[in-house]
Amino acid sequence: MNLEMTPRFLSRYTLLLLIVLILSFSVSDAQAGKYRRSSFRKSSKSWVKPASPSKNVWGKRDGGGIFGKKKSASGYTKPGTSQKTKAPIQKKTTSANGYSKSNQKKGTGFSGASAFDKKTATALKKKKAASSYAAHKAETQKFKGGKSDTKRRTYNSSPIYSKSKKHSDFDYRTHYQRRDNYYQGRGWSAPGYAYRTRPRFGMWDAMVWWMVLDNLGSRNSYAMAYHHADDPGYQEWRSEANRLAQDDAALKAKLDGLDSRVKSLNGTPVRADYLPEGMPPEVALSAKAMADKKSYTPEFTLATASSGGNYTHFGKLLKRAAPSVDIRIQTTAGSMENLRLLADNKVDAAIVQSDAFEVFRRTSPGTPLPPSEQVSLYPEVVQMIANRASGIETVADLKPGGEHILFIGPKGSGTATTWEGLCLQDESYRKIKTRHASYANALLRVSEDPNAVMMFVSGLNSTLLQKAEKEALSSRSIRLVEVNDWDFNDAKDSRGNRIYNFVTIPSKTYPGLQKGFLLGSDVESIAVSAILVVRTDWAQEYGPEALDAISYAIMESKPTIRKRTNGLTR
Repeated sequence: MNLEMTPRFLSRYTLLLLIVLILSFSVSDAQAGKYRRSSFRKSSKSWVKPASPSKNVWGKRDGGGIFGKKKSASGYTKPGTSQKTKAPIQKKTTSANGYSKSNQKKGTGFSGASAFDKKTATALKKKKAASSYAAHKAETQKFKGGKSDTKRRTYNSSPIYSKSKKHSDFDYRTHYQRRDNYYQGRGWSAPGYAYRTRPRFGMWDAMVWWMVLDNLGSRNSYAMAYHHADDPGYQEWRSEANRLAQDDAALKAKLDGLDSRVKSLNGTPVRADYLPEGMPPEVALSAKAMADKKSYTPEFTLATASSGGNYTHFGKLLKRAAPSVDIRIQTTAGSMENLRLLADNKVDAAIVQSDAFEVFRRTSPGTPLPPSEQVSLYPEVVQMIANRASGIETVADLKPGGEHILFIGPKGSGTATTWEGLCLQDESYRKIKTRHASYANALLRVSEDPNAVMMFVSGLNSTLLQKAEKEALSSRSIRLVEVNDWDFNDAKDSRGNRIYNFVTIPSKTYPGLQKGFLLGSDVESIAVSAILVVRTDWAQEYGPEALDAISYAIMESKPTIRKRTNGLTR
Protein backbone atom coordinates (compact mmCIF):
# COMPACT_ATOMS: atom_id res chain seq x y z
CA MET A 1 0.00 0.00 0.00
CA ASN A 2 1.24 3.50 -0.80
CA LEU A 3 2.14 5.01 2.60
CA GLU A 4 1.22 8.50 1.41
CA MET A 5 -2.34 7.29 0.82
CA THR A 6 -2.75 5.59 4.21
CA PRO A 7 -4.05 8.60 6.22
CA ARG A 8 -6.65 9.36 3.55
CA PHE A 9 -7.69 5.70 3.41
CA LEU A 10 -7.96 5.53 7.20
CA SER A 11 -9.96 8.76 7.28
CA ARG A 12 -12.45 7.41 4.78
CA TYR A 13 -12.62 4.07 6.58
CA THR A 14 -13.22 5.81 9.93
CA LEU A 15 -15.97 7.96 8.45
CA LEU A 16 -17.66 4.91 6.90
CA LEU A 17 -17.47 3.03 10.20
CA LEU A 18 -18.96 5.99 12.05
CA ILE A 19 -21.88 6.18 9.61
CA VAL A 20 -22.59 2.44 10.02
CA LEU A 21 -22.55 2.75 13.81
CA ILE A 22 -24.94 5.74 13.76
CA LEU A 23 -27.36 3.91 11.46
CA SER A 24 -27.26 0.78 13.59
CA PHE A 25 -28.04 2.75 16.75
CA SER A 26 -30.89 4.55 15.00
CA VAL A 27 -32.40 1.28 13.80
CA SER A 28 -32.07 -0.42 17.17
CA ASP A 29 -33.67 2.55 18.93
CA ALA A 30 -36.56 2.58 16.47
CA GLN A 31 -37.11 -1.15 16.89
CA ALA A 32 -36.93 -1.04 20.63
CA GLY A 33 -39.37 1.84 20.85
CA LYS A 34 -37.85 2.92 24.13
CA TYR A 35 -38.21 6.43 25.47
CA ARG A 36 -36.24 7.99 28.28
CA ARG A 37 -38.22 8.54 31.43
CA SER A 38 -38.43 12.10 32.61
CA SER A 39 -41.12 14.38 33.94
CA PHE A 40 -42.33 17.44 32.10
CA ARG A 41 -42.47 20.85 33.71
CA LYS A 42 -43.32 20.76 37.40
CA SER A 43 -47.05 21.09 37.75
CA SER A 44 -49.94 19.52 39.58
CA LYS A 45 -50.17 16.96 36.79
CA SER A 46 -46.78 15.23 37.25
CA TRP A 47 -46.47 14.45 33.53
CA VAL A 48 -44.53 11.47 32.11
CA LYS A 49 -43.34 10.37 28.70
CA PRO A 50 -45.88 8.01 27.15
CA ALA A 51 -44.90 4.63 25.73
CA SER A 52 -46.67 5.47 22.53
CA PRO A 53 -46.37 6.70 18.95
CA SER A 54 -46.30 10.30 20.16
CA LYS A 55 -42.53 10.74 19.89
CA ASN A 56 -42.58 9.38 16.32
CA VAL A 57 -45.47 11.66 15.37
CA TRP A 58 -44.40 14.90 17.05
CA GLY A 59 -40.63 14.54 17.43
CA LYS A 60 -39.56 15.77 13.99
CA ARG A 61 -40.48 19.46 14.40
CA ASP A 62 -39.66 21.84 17.20
CA GLY A 63 -42.50 23.92 18.57
CA GLY A 64 -40.83 24.56 21.92
CA GLY A 65 -42.97 21.95 23.62
CA ILE A 66 -42.65 18.42 24.95
CA PHE A 67 -41.36 16.68 21.84
CA GLY A 68 -39.28 19.46 20.30
CA LYS A 69 -35.62 18.98 19.44
CA LYS A 70 -34.22 21.76 21.61
CA LYS A 71 -34.11 22.57 25.28
CA SER A 72 -36.94 24.90 26.18
CA ALA A 73 -36.85 27.94 28.43
CA SER A 74 -38.72 25.99 31.12
CA GLY A 75 -35.71 23.76 31.55
CA TYR A 76 -36.79 20.25 30.63
CA THR A 77 -35.03 18.39 27.86
CA LYS A 78 -37.06 16.66 25.21
CA PRO A 79 -36.38 13.34 23.47
CA GLY A 80 -34.86 13.16 20.03
CA THR A 81 -32.33 15.92 20.73
CA SER A 82 -29.92 16.14 17.87
CA GLN A 83 -27.62 18.74 16.43
CA LYS A 84 -29.12 20.30 13.37
CA THR A 85 -27.08 20.19 10.22
CA LYS A 86 -27.28 23.27 8.11
CA ALA A 87 -28.33 22.49 4.56
CA PRO A 88 -25.53 23.10 2.09
CA ILE A 89 -25.72 26.38 0.19
CA GLN A 90 -26.68 25.64 -3.37
CA LYS A 91 -24.62 26.96 -6.25
CA LYS A 92 -26.72 29.20 -8.42
CA THR A 93 -26.54 31.19 -11.58
CA THR A 94 -28.18 34.57 -11.80
CA SER A 95 -30.34 35.80 -14.63
CA ALA A 96 -30.28 39.31 -16.04
CA ASN A 97 -33.28 40.33 -13.96
CA GLY A 98 -31.64 39.32 -10.69
CA TYR A 99 -33.24 35.97 -9.81
CA SER A 100 -31.29 32.81 -9.12
CA LYS A 101 -32.02 29.95 -11.47
CA SER A 102 -32.29 26.28 -10.67
CA ASN A 103 -29.04 24.32 -10.65
CA GLN A 104 -30.79 21.36 -12.31
CA LYS A 105 -31.81 19.87 -8.99
CA LYS A 106 -34.79 17.61 -8.66
CA GLY A 107 -37.62 18.04 -6.19
CA THR A 108 -39.23 15.13 -4.42
CA GLY A 109 -42.11 13.33 -6.07
CA PHE A 110 -45.61 12.56 -4.88
CA SER A 111 -46.78 9.21 -3.59
CA GLY A 112 -49.85 7.79 -1.91
CA ALA A 113 -47.69 5.74 0.46
CA SER A 114 -47.23 6.90 4.04
CA ALA A 115 -45.05 5.74 6.92
CA PHE A 116 -48.01 6.44 9.17
CA ASP A 117 -50.77 4.07 8.14
CA LYS A 118 -53.62 2.23 9.76
CA LYS A 119 -51.69 -1.03 10.05
CA THR A 120 -48.87 0.72 11.88
CA ALA A 121 -51.34 2.43 14.23
CA THR A 122 -53.08 -0.89 14.94
CA ALA A 123 -49.77 -2.62 15.63
CA LEU A 124 -48.66 0.15 17.98
CA LYS A 125 -51.97 0.03 19.84
CA LYS A 126 -51.50 -3.69 20.42
CA LYS A 127 -47.91 -3.12 21.51
CA LYS A 128 -48.98 -0.41 23.93
CA ALA A 129 -51.73 -2.61 25.39
CA ALA A 130 -49.22 -5.40 25.92
CA SER A 131 -46.77 -2.97 27.55
CA SER A 132 -49.54 -1.66 29.80
CA TYR A 133 -50.49 -5.15 30.95
CA ALA A 134 -46.85 -6.12 31.50
CA ALA A 135 -46.29 -3.02 33.64
CA HIS A 136 -49.33 -3.84 35.78
CA LYS A 137 -48.25 -7.44 36.20
CA ALA A 138 -44.70 -6.44 37.14
CA GLU A 139 -45.95 -3.93 39.69
CA THR A 140 -48.40 -6.25 41.42
CA GLN A 141 -45.83 -9.06 41.60
CA LYS A 142 -43.68 -6.89 43.87
CA PHE A 143 -46.23 -7.28 46.65
CA LYS A 144 -46.73 -10.34 48.86
CA GLY A 145 -50.28 -9.53 49.97
CA GLY A 146 -53.55 -10.29 48.18
CA LYS A 147 -56.31 -8.10 46.82
CA SER A 148 -58.03 -5.28 48.66
CA ASP A 149 -61.12 -6.27 50.64
CA THR A 150 -62.83 -2.90 50.19
CA LYS A 151 -65.58 -2.95 47.57
CA ARG A 152 -65.80 -0.43 44.78
CA ARG A 153 -69.15 0.92 45.93
CA THR A 154 -67.48 2.39 49.01
CA TYR A 155 -65.39 4.84 46.97
CA ASN A 156 -67.55 5.67 43.98
CA SER A 157 -68.99 8.61 45.92
CA SER A 158 -65.61 9.97 47.04
CA PRO A 159 -64.96 13.58 45.92
CA ILE A 160 -61.31 12.65 45.29
CA TYR A 161 -62.32 9.81 43.00
CA SER A 162 -64.88 12.07 41.31
CA LYS A 163 -62.40 14.84 40.48
CA SER A 164 -59.70 12.48 39.19
CA LYS A 165 -59.43 12.46 35.42
CA LYS A 166 -59.01 9.47 33.16
CA HIS A 167 -58.48 10.54 29.56
CA SER A 168 -58.91 8.14 26.67
CA ASP A 169 -57.57 4.59 27.08
CA PHE A 170 -56.01 3.89 30.47
CA ASP A 171 -52.33 2.94 30.39
CA TYR A 172 -50.94 1.22 33.50
CA ARG A 173 -47.37 2.01 32.50
CA THR A 174 -48.07 5.73 32.28
CA HIS A 175 -49.97 5.61 35.59
CA TYR A 176 -47.07 4.02 37.45
CA GLN A 177 -44.55 6.36 35.87
CA ARG A 178 -46.61 9.38 36.88
CA ARG A 179 -46.85 8.09 40.44
CA ASP A 180 -43.15 7.19 40.68
CA ASN A 181 -42.05 10.52 39.21
CA TYR A 182 -44.15 12.33 41.81
CA TYR A 183 -42.48 10.54 44.72
CA GLN A 184 -38.99 10.65 43.21
CA GLY A 185 -39.39 14.39 42.74
CA ARG A 186 -39.92 14.66 46.48
CA GLY A 187 -37.02 12.42 47.38
CA TRP A 188 -39.13 9.59 48.79
CA SER A 189 -38.99 5.88 48.06
CA ALA A 190 -41.05 3.08 49.58
CA PRO A 191 -39.59 1.10 52.52
CA GLY A 192 -39.10 -2.64 52.05
CA TYR A 193 -41.94 -3.63 54.38
CA ALA A 194 -44.45 -1.82 52.14
CA TYR A 195 -44.13 -4.73 49.70
CA ARG A 196 -44.97 -7.34 52.35
CA THR A 197 -48.64 -6.46 52.04
CA ARG A 198 -51.06 -5.24 49.34
CA PRO A 199 -50.56 -2.89 46.37
CA ARG A 200 -53.84 -1.08 47.05
CA PHE A 201 -56.35 -0.48 49.80
CA GLY A 202 -59.82 0.33 48.54
CA MET A 203 -59.46 3.20 46.09
CA TRP A 204 -56.03 4.15 47.47
CA ASP A 205 -52.65 3.26 46.05
CA ALA A 206 -50.67 1.70 48.91
CA MET A 207 -47.78 4.13 48.47
CA VAL A 208 -49.78 7.17 49.52
CA TRP A 209 -50.14 5.80 53.06
CA TRP A 210 -46.55 4.60 53.39
CA MET A 211 -45.46 8.06 52.24
CA VAL A 212 -47.67 9.67 54.93
CA LEU A 213 -46.04 7.46 57.55
CA ASP A 214 -42.55 8.57 56.47
CA ASN A 215 -43.42 12.29 56.60
CA LEU A 216 -44.74 12.79 60.13
CA GLY A 217 -42.94 16.10 60.37
CA SER A 218 -45.34 17.62 57.85
CA ARG A 219 -48.90 18.42 58.83
CA ASN A 220 -49.67 18.61 55.12
CA SER A 221 -48.90 14.88 55.02
CA TYR A 222 -50.19 13.34 58.26
CA ALA A 223 -53.46 15.28 57.98
CA MET A 224 -54.39 12.67 55.36
CA ALA A 225 -54.86 10.11 58.14
CA TYR A 226 -57.06 12.51 60.11
CA HIS A 227 -59.37 13.47 57.27
CA HIS A 228 -59.74 9.88 55.98
CA ALA A 229 -59.79 8.03 59.30
CA ASP A 230 -63.26 6.60 58.59
CA ASP A 231 -62.42 5.58 55.01
CA PRO A 232 -62.61 1.77 54.64
CA GLY A 233 -59.49 1.75 52.48
CA TYR A 234 -57.48 3.66 55.09
CA GLN A 235 -58.72 1.35 57.84
CA GLU A 236 -57.70 -1.66 55.77
CA TRP A 237 -54.20 -0.21 55.35
CA ARG A 238 -53.92 0.57 59.06
CA SER A 239 -54.88 -2.99 59.95
CA GLU A 240 -52.13 -4.32 57.67
CA ALA A 241 -49.59 -1.83 59.04
CA ASN A 242 -50.45 -2.92 62.63
CA ARG A 243 -49.93 -6.56 61.62
CA LEU A 244 -46.47 -5.80 60.21
CA ALA A 245 -45.59 -3.70 63.29
CA GLN A 246 -45.94 -6.73 65.59
CA ASP A 247 -42.48 -7.81 64.45
CA ASP A 248 -41.05 -4.36 63.68
CA ALA A 249 -40.45 -1.97 66.60
CA ALA A 250 -39.41 0.90 64.32
CA LEU A 251 -42.61 0.61 62.29
CA LYS A 252 -44.68 0.49 65.51
CA ALA A 253 -42.99 3.69 66.69
CA LYS A 254 -43.94 5.38 63.42
CA LEU A 255 -47.57 4.29 63.79
CA ASP A 256 -47.66 5.59 67.36
CA GLY A 257 -46.24 8.89 66.12
CA LEU A 258 -48.93 9.05 63.44
CA ASP A 259 -51.67 8.49 66.07
CA SER A 260 -50.24 11.25 68.23
CA ARG A 261 -50.20 13.77 65.39
CA VAL A 262 -53.66 12.80 64.19
CA LYS A 263 -54.98 13.30 67.74
CA SER A 264 -53.54 16.83 67.74
CA LEU A 265 -55.93 17.70 64.87
CA ASN A 266 -59.08 16.87 66.85
CA GLY A 267 -61.70 19.55 66.32
CA THR A 268 -60.49 20.39 62.80
CA PRO A 269 -63.38 20.12 60.28
CA VAL A 270 -63.08 16.85 58.38
CA ARG A 271 -62.64 17.17 54.61
CA ALA A 272 -63.47 14.16 52.48
CA ASP A 273 -61.62 15.77 49.54
CA TYR A 274 -58.35 16.31 51.41
CA LEU A 275 -55.06 15.54 49.68
CA PRO A 276 -51.56 16.80 50.52
CA GLU A 277 -50.97 20.07 48.70
CA GLY A 278 -49.61 19.42 45.21
CA MET A 279 -50.62 15.75 45.04
CA PRO A 280 -52.77 14.95 41.99
CA PRO A 281 -55.73 12.61 42.68
CA GLU A 282 -54.35 10.30 39.99
CA VAL A 283 -51.24 9.71 42.14
CA ALA A 284 -53.16 8.97 45.34
CA LEU A 285 -55.59 6.57 43.68
CA SER A 286 -54.75 2.99 42.77
CA ALA A 287 -54.23 1.81 39.20
CA LYS A 288 -57.22 -0.49 39.59
CA ALA A 289 -59.47 2.38 40.68
CA MET A 290 -58.35 4.51 37.74
CA ALA A 291 -58.70 1.65 35.24
CA ASP A 292 -62.28 1.03 36.38
CA LYS A 293 -63.21 4.71 36.15
CA LYS A 294 -65.25 5.98 33.22
CA SER A 295 -63.14 7.94 30.74
CA TYR A 296 -63.47 11.69 30.60
CA THR A 297 -63.65 13.11 27.08
CA PRO A 298 -61.42 16.20 26.79
CA GLU A 299 -62.44 19.04 24.50
CA PHE A 300 -60.11 19.82 21.61
CA THR A 301 -60.91 22.94 19.58
CA LEU A 302 -59.20 22.78 16.19
CA ALA A 303 -58.89 25.85 13.95
CA THR A 304 -58.84 24.88 10.27
CA ALA A 305 -59.68 27.19 7.33
CA SER A 306 -62.60 27.39 4.90
CA SER A 307 -65.38 24.83 5.36
CA GLY A 308 -64.70 23.04 2.07
CA GLY A 309 -60.90 23.05 2.17
CA ASN A 310 -58.31 20.39 2.93
CA TYR A 311 -57.69 21.65 6.48
CA THR A 312 -61.31 21.16 7.45
CA HIS A 313 -61.38 17.83 5.60
CA PHE A 314 -58.42 16.63 7.68
CA GLY A 315 -60.11 17.91 10.84
CA LYS A 316 -63.14 15.75 10.05
CA LEU A 317 -60.89 12.72 9.45
CA LEU A 318 -59.23 13.37 12.81
CA LYS A 319 -62.59 13.66 14.55
CA ARG A 320 -63.72 10.26 13.23
CA ALA A 321 -60.43 8.60 14.15
CA ALA A 322 -60.30 9.94 17.75
CA PRO A 323 -63.73 9.28 19.32
CA SER A 324 -62.24 9.52 22.84
CA VAL A 325 -61.49 13.23 22.27
CA ASP A 326 -64.23 15.80 21.67
CA ILE A 327 -62.75 17.44 18.56
CA ARG A 328 -64.56 20.67 17.71
CA ILE A 329 -63.72 22.15 14.32
CA GLN A 330 -63.59 25.93 14.02
CA THR A 331 -63.44 27.27 10.47
CA THR A 332 -61.31 30.38 9.93
CA ALA A 333 -59.74 32.56 7.25
CA GLY A 334 -56.56 30.47 7.35
CA SER A 335 -53.07 30.22 8.83
CA MET A 336 -52.54 33.76 10.12
CA GLU A 337 -55.87 33.86 11.92
CA ASN A 338 -55.14 30.40 13.31
CA LEU A 339 -51.84 31.54 14.78
CA ARG A 340 -53.52 34.55 16.38
CA LEU A 341 -56.12 32.24 17.92
CA LEU A 342 -53.35 30.03 19.31
CA ALA A 343 -51.50 33.05 20.69
CA ASP A 344 -54.69 34.31 22.36
CA ASN A 345 -55.45 30.87 23.85
CA LYS A 346 -58.77 30.71 22.01
CA VAL A 347 -58.16 27.30 20.40
CA ASP A 348 -56.29 24.16 21.47
CA ALA A 349 -54.89 23.34 18.06
CA ALA A 350 -54.69 24.61 14.49
CA ILE A 351 -53.50 23.66 11.04
CA VAL A 352 -51.15 26.22 9.51
CA GLN A 353 -48.68 26.50 6.65
CA SER A 354 -45.03 25.97 7.55
CA ASP A 355 -44.11 29.44 6.27
CA ALA A 356 -46.77 31.16 8.38
CA PHE A 357 -44.74 30.83 11.61
CA GLU A 358 -41.97 33.05 10.31
CA VAL A 359 -44.39 35.53 8.74
CA PHE A 360 -46.29 35.77 12.02
CA ARG A 361 -43.08 36.17 14.05
CA ARG A 362 -41.82 39.02 11.89
CA THR A 363 -45.12 40.82 11.42
CA SER A 364 -46.35 40.36 15.03
CA PRO A 365 -43.15 40.59 17.13
CA GLY A 366 -45.11 41.50 20.27
CA THR A 367 -47.31 38.41 20.13
CA PRO A 368 -45.36 35.28 21.07
CA LEU A 369 -46.73 31.90 20.14
CA PRO A 370 -47.19 29.35 22.94
CA PRO A 371 -45.06 26.19 23.19
CA SER A 372 -46.58 23.55 20.96
CA GLU A 373 -46.30 20.07 19.49
CA GLN A 374 -46.08 20.10 15.70
CA VAL A 375 -46.36 17.52 12.93
CA SER A 376 -46.19 17.88 9.15
CA LEU A 377 -49.26 16.47 7.41
CA TYR A 378 -48.78 16.94 3.66
CA PRO A 379 -47.17 19.30 1.12
CA GLU A 380 -48.97 22.36 -0.24
CA VAL A 381 -47.51 23.27 -3.61
CA VAL A 382 -47.00 26.77 -4.97
CA GLN A 383 -48.77 26.45 -8.32
CA MET A 384 -48.16 29.45 -10.58
CA ILE A 385 -50.14 29.88 -13.79
CA ALA A 386 -49.25 32.23 -16.66
CA ASN A 387 -50.58 33.04 -20.10
CA ARG A 388 -48.56 31.16 -22.73
CA ALA A 389 -48.26 34.35 -24.77
CA SER A 390 -46.26 35.92 -21.95
CA GLY A 391 -43.28 33.66 -22.52
CA ILE A 392 -43.04 33.06 -18.76
CA GLU A 393 -41.80 29.54 -18.03
CA THR A 394 -40.22 30.00 -14.58
CA VAL A 395 -40.52 32.45 -11.71
CA ALA A 396 -37.21 33.94 -12.85
CA ASP A 397 -38.97 35.24 -15.98
CA LEU A 398 -41.19 37.58 -13.96
CA LYS A 399 -39.87 41.11 -14.52
CA PRO A 400 -39.51 43.15 -11.28
CA GLY A 401 -41.16 46.51 -11.74
CA GLY A 402 -42.18 45.50 -15.24
CA GLU A 403 -45.49 44.93 -16.95
CA HIS A 404 -46.30 41.63 -15.23
CA ILE A 405 -48.92 41.58 -12.46
CA LEU A 406 -48.94 38.64 -10.06
CA PHE A 407 -52.28 37.81 -8.43
CA ILE A 408 -51.60 36.42 -4.92
CA GLY A 409 -55.11 35.52 -3.76
CA PRO A 410 -57.41 37.33 -1.33
CA LYS A 411 -55.96 39.25 1.61
CA GLY A 412 -55.26 36.92 4.52
CA SER A 413 -55.29 33.83 2.32
CA GLY A 414 -52.69 31.09 2.48
CA THR A 415 -51.39 32.11 -0.92
CA ALA A 416 -50.91 35.72 0.24
CA THR A 417 -49.11 34.42 3.34
CA THR A 418 -46.75 32.33 1.24
CA TRP A 419 -45.96 35.29 -1.02
CA GLU A 420 -45.21 37.44 2.04
CA GLY A 421 -42.94 34.66 3.32
CA LEU A 422 -41.02 34.57 0.04
CA CYS A 423 -40.60 38.33 0.17
CA LEU A 424 -39.32 38.15 3.75
CA GLN A 425 -36.73 35.59 2.64
CA ASP A 426 -35.74 37.57 -0.47
CA GLU A 427 -36.63 41.28 -0.60
CA SER A 428 -36.12 41.38 -4.38
CA TYR A 429 -39.46 39.63 -4.77
CA ARG A 430 -41.19 42.77 -3.47
CA LYS A 431 -40.28 44.51 -6.73
CA ILE A 432 -42.81 42.34 -8.56
CA LYS A 433 -46.19 44.01 -8.95
CA THR A 434 -48.88 42.11 -7.07
CA ARG A 435 -52.61 42.37 -6.61
CA HIS A 436 -55.18 40.69 -4.37
CA ALA A 437 -58.17 39.07 -6.04
CA SER A 438 -60.34 36.01 -5.80
CA TYR A 439 -58.82 32.94 -7.42
CA ALA A 440 -61.66 32.70 -9.93
CA ASN A 441 -61.15 36.31 -11.07
CA ALA A 442 -57.39 35.84 -11.18
CA LEU A 443 -57.73 32.76 -13.39
CA LEU A 444 -59.99 34.70 -15.76
CA ARG A 445 -57.45 37.54 -16.00
CA VAL A 446 -54.58 35.12 -16.70
CA SER A 447 -56.50 33.40 -19.50
CA GLU A 448 -57.16 36.79 -21.17
CA ASP A 449 -54.09 38.93 -20.33
CA PRO A 450 -50.51 37.93 -21.30
CA ASN A 451 -49.15 40.12 -18.51
CA ALA A 452 -51.23 38.50 -15.76
CA VAL A 453 -49.85 35.66 -13.61
CA MET A 454 -51.51 33.98 -10.66
CA MET A 455 -50.31 31.96 -7.71
CA PHE A 456 -52.27 29.36 -5.75
CA VAL A 457 -51.00 27.29 -2.80
CA SER A 458 -52.73 23.95 -2.29
CA GLY A 459 -52.51 20.22 -2.80
CA LEU A 460 -52.57 18.93 -6.36
CA ASN A 461 -55.77 18.63 -8.38
CA SER A 462 -57.71 21.08 -6.26
CA THR A 463 -61.03 22.35 -7.63
CA LEU A 464 -59.37 25.52 -8.89
CA LEU A 465 -56.57 23.66 -10.69
CA GLN A 466 -59.07 21.27 -12.24
CA LYS A 467 -60.87 24.32 -13.60
CA ALA A 468 -57.56 25.73 -14.88
CA GLU A 469 -56.76 22.39 -16.51
CA LYS A 470 -60.07 22.41 -18.40
CA GLU A 471 -59.28 25.93 -19.61
CA ALA A 472 -55.79 24.86 -20.70
CA LEU A 473 -57.14 21.87 -22.63
CA SER A 474 -59.83 23.88 -24.40
CA SER A 475 -58.01 27.16 -25.16
CA ARG A 476 -54.35 26.15 -24.80
CA SER A 477 -53.79 29.69 -23.53
CA ILE A 478 -52.35 29.06 -20.05
CA ARG A 479 -49.54 27.00 -18.57
CA LEU A 480 -48.00 25.95 -15.27
CA VAL A 481 -44.88 27.92 -14.32
CA GLU A 482 -41.85 26.51 -12.50
CA VAL A 483 -41.17 28.12 -9.10
CA ASN A 484 -37.66 26.79 -8.75
CA ASP A 485 -35.58 29.37 -6.90
CA TRP A 486 -33.32 27.04 -4.94
CA ASP A 487 -32.16 29.86 -2.67
CA PHE A 488 -35.19 28.99 -0.54
CA ASN A 489 -33.95 25.45 -0.01
CA ASP A 490 -31.97 26.54 3.08
CA ALA A 491 -34.71 28.63 4.69
CA LYS A 492 -35.59 27.69 8.28
CA ASP A 493 -37.81 29.29 10.87
CA SER A 494 -36.65 30.63 14.24
CA ARG A 495 -36.72 27.13 15.77
CA GLY A 496 -34.70 25.55 13.00
CA ASN A 497 -37.61 23.89 11.20
CA ARG A 498 -37.39 23.68 7.44
CA ILE A 499 -39.85 26.11 5.82
CA TYR A 500 -39.88 24.91 2.21
CA ASN A 501 -39.39 21.76 0.21
CA PHE A 502 -38.99 21.39 -3.52
CA VAL A 503 -41.32 19.01 -5.33
CA THR A 504 -41.70 17.70 -8.85
CA ILE A 505 -45.21 17.80 -10.27
CA PRO A 506 -45.40 14.79 -12.66
CA SER A 507 -46.14 15.60 -16.29
CA LYS A 508 -49.42 13.66 -16.28
CA THR A 509 -50.85 15.63 -13.36
CA TYR A 510 -52.08 18.49 -15.55
CA PRO A 511 -51.69 17.38 -19.22
CA GLY A 512 -53.03 20.70 -20.52
CA LEU A 513 -51.17 23.02 -18.16
CA GLN A 514 -47.92 21.07 -18.48
CA LYS A 515 -47.99 20.48 -22.22
CA GLY A 516 -44.69 21.30 -23.91
CA PHE A 517 -43.84 21.68 -27.59
CA LEU A 518 -44.47 17.99 -28.21
CA LEU A 519 -44.93 16.17 -24.90
CA GLY A 520 -45.87 17.02 -21.36
CA SER A 521 -43.09 17.89 -18.95
CA ASP A 522 -42.50 17.67 -15.21
CA VAL A 523 -42.67 20.97 -13.37
CA GLU A 524 -40.54 21.81 -10.34
CA SER A 525 -42.01 24.03 -7.67
CA ILE A 526 -41.58 25.06 -4.10
CA ALA A 527 -43.91 23.65 -1.45
CA VAL A 528 -44.80 24.48 2.11
CA SER A 529 -46.18 21.92 4.56
CA ALA A 530 -49.54 21.81 6.28
CA ILE A 531 -48.60 21.65 9.98
CA LEU A 532 -50.90 20.46 12.78
CA VAL A 533 -50.07 22.48 15.89
CA VAL A 534 -51.27 21.40 19.35
CA ARG A 535 -50.75 23.65 22.36
CA THR A 536 -48.39 22.00 24.85
CA ASP A 537 -50.51 23.16 27.77
CA TRP A 538 -53.43 21.15 26.34
CA ALA A 539 -51.25 18.03 26.26
CA GLN A 540 -50.06 18.70 29.81
CA GLU A 541 -53.58 19.30 31.06
CA TYR A 542 -55.09 16.12 29.65
CA GLY A 543 -52.08 13.85 29.83
CA PRO A 544 -50.26 11.31 27.64
CA GLU A 545 -53.34 9.19 27.01
CA ALA A 546 -55.21 12.08 25.35
CA LEU A 547 -52.18 13.05 23.28
CA ASP A 548 -51.80 9.40 22.26
CA ALA A 549 -55.39 9.41 20.99
CA ILE A 550 -54.58 12.39 18.75
CA SER A 551 -51.34 10.73 17.63
CA TYR A 552 -53.09 7.51 16.60
CA ALA A 553 -55.75 9.53 14.78
CA ILE A 554 -53.06 11.38 12.81
CA MET A 555 -51.45 8.10 11.80
CA GLU A 556 -54.75 6.69 10.63
CA SER A 557 -55.81 9.85 8.76
CA LYS A 558 -52.55 10.78 7.04
CA PRO A 559 -52.80 8.29 4.14
CA THR A 560 -56.28 9.50 3.21
CA ILE A 561 -55.41 13.20 3.25
CA ARG A 562 -52.14 12.60 1.39
CA LYS A 563 -53.90 10.75 -1.40
CA ARG A 564 -56.33 13.65 -1.68
CA THR A 565 -53.67 16.38 -1.65
CA ASN A 566 -51.17 14.49 -3.82
CA GLY A 567 -53.73 14.42 -6.58
CA LEU A 568 -54.06 10.64 -6.60
CA THR A 569 -57.80 10.77 -5.92
CA ARG A 570 -60.35 13.27 -7.12
